[in-house]
Amino acid sequence: MRLFLVVLALGASLMGVTSQASAAAFGSSILNTSNLRLQYFSGGNWVDATTAQATVFNTTILSQSTATLGGSSQTSGIVVGLNAPQSFVSPNFSLPANQGSAPLVSYTNPGMGLNSSGSFAIGDTNGSGTTVIGGSLSSSTLAELNTLGALSGAANGNVGGTSVFQVNVSQSGQYRLAFDAGLRMQTSADGTADSEFRIQINQGLISINEAAADLNRSISGNASVNVGPQSFFTAAASLVGGGIATFTITQNSTVGAAVVPEPSSMAIFGLMSAGSFLAWRRRRV
Repeated sequence: MRLFLVVLALGASLMGVTSQASAAAFGSSILNTSNLRLQYFSGGNWVDATTAQATVFNTTILSQSTATLGGSSQTSGIVVGLNAPQSFVSPNFSLPANQGSAPLVSYTNPGMGLNSSGSFAIGDTNGSGTTVIGGSLSSSTLAELNTLGALSGAANGNVGGTSVFQVNVSQSGQYRLAFDAGLRMQTSADGTADSEFRIQINQGLISINEAAADLNRSISGNASVNVGPQSFFTAAASLVGGGIATFTITQNSTVGAAVVPEPSSMAIFGLMSAGSFLAWRRRRV
């Protein structure tokens, strides 16, 4: 019995020292969409719609960004407009001055040159342009993190943008949304990354809800994704003239770190188990 108690106390003491998990992880998710426009099927071809066919009369654009690292968190909240303040958390590393104000669309490769420079979590949403009729809408989301050494608490980045616009449909016919998009994702060690892009079209009983498969990804471990840039199109929607159609575009990028026990912790558990077995055998003898 004394042997069991000694082993139990030793294990508990060591566990108290090494209970903090080690999570060296990197995760990056960058989704850039651009040239979003409404198209109309005419004369056997898809052409960009004009104000004679449909007119945008109400637009709501929202964006948000959150970064969390080791229990410290920074968030932009929900901002009207696609340019959310950048969220950035780091205990030992400062964001370069030129990154704080640079357009997010310039972030085209995972790492931004920072992934070996220190621990950080970052989230940013950015956009420009006008919606659909008479112009195009561009939106970019970037979520990225890097953790070095011991990690206490959560590590993640979460950013998103939502665009909702209503259209007065003047001419009945087949309509669709067209856009260009590029996706870059990368994870290593215990990192995770996700990307989501959805478009919903509603008019009366008509409802089309699409998720572009190439832009909806989830990866972990040592993995990467490289898509486009390339053109995407929604399915055709039969819209009725004289009615109102609502288009909702949702874009999200998230990253995280999966915290796992250190091997030393597992060894201590084994030591405690062995000690319990020896104590049981001694009582049997």
